[in-house]
Amino acid sequence: MKQETLKDKLEKEKEKLNKLVSEALNKGAPLTEDEAVIEQNRKVDSLVVKIQKEKEKYSKNQQER
Repeated sequence: MKQETLKDKLEKEKEKLNKLVSEALNKGAPLTEDEAVIEQNRKVDSLVVKIQKEKEKYSKNQQER
């Protein structure tokens, strides 16, 4: 089985976040009070940080060569 890349995971998690945000907006619920939206946003943020660290690591390795 092919392992998902971080970018693939990020896209899937962003899609979930967008769906949750749309549902909350349709209900008229404030996003800052919707626990599902907040938790999903944390997952997306975490993946963004991981991707940034990978890019920095790659860039640093390239500079050392």
